[in-house]
Amino acid sequence: MKDILFLDTVDSTNRVARDLGTAGKPHGYAVLAASQSAGRGRLGKAWQSPPGKGLYATILLRPGLDVKEYSKITLTAGLALSQVLDEICQLKVALKWPNDIYISGRKCGGVLVETSSLQGEADEHFALVGIGVNVNADKDSFSSDLQKSATSLFLETGKEYEILTLFEAIRSRLLQLVFQLTHEGFADILNQWRERDMLQGKWMQWVTPTGEIVYGESLGVDNSGILSVRDRSGRIYEVLSGDVSLAPQFRGR
Repeated sequence: MKDILFLDTVDSTNRVARDLGTAGKPHGYAVLAASQSAGRGRLGKAWQSPPGKGLYATILLRPGLDVKEYSKITLTAGLALSQVLDEICQLKVALKWPNDIYISGRKCGGVLVETSSLQGEADEHFALVGIGVNVNADKDSFSSDLQKSATSLFLETGKEYEILTLFEAIRSRLLQLVFQLTHEGFADILNQWRERDMLQGKWMQWVTPTGEIVYGESLGVDNSGILSVRDRSGRIYEVLSGDVSLAPQFRGR
């Protein structure tokens, strides 16, 4: 239970954790909130955070990695989260590149990794692993536009879960995997992530940062964790950013 700041409500746990990281809080320190008023996902998307229904937390990491390796933390965190949910909830959890958690084809959670300023001394750098999981939410907890695409641990299992117990298990597993990443490399973590990849070999849509839409087959992630997609003409794209999703096969690009 130590090294956790508990808050009833906050705008964003990542924002609070960033301030605490700058103030010198250690590796593994965490912020856990009962609700967020401005929870965020990747690409600036809002993350709905109804009070008491989900896990909303940020874990501060000082991994001792070269900053060029920080991008691997997102896949590492997703793997940690999926492993714990598998084990505790007896669920088959899939991962959608780069940071989403899916169960039965619906989104149940996600990871948002941000970094400190990368100026200054290397030992001052840190990463923030923001975690959002729909835990005890029922269908009415979601807005109407999310009810068909979102799910929760409760909806999938019919059971309610102790949020702090889930969090402690996730934090412990994340710190184990980050230690592995730092001392043994990325290969084993990546192989385990690939086993859960819900896009591999599937037809997908990629909305590029400029708004262009590319349809193609997901070729999976390379050894650095970068996603590749091949369109119908055979052209291969490296997906460094933007939004990806499953899509029906399309005749165009």
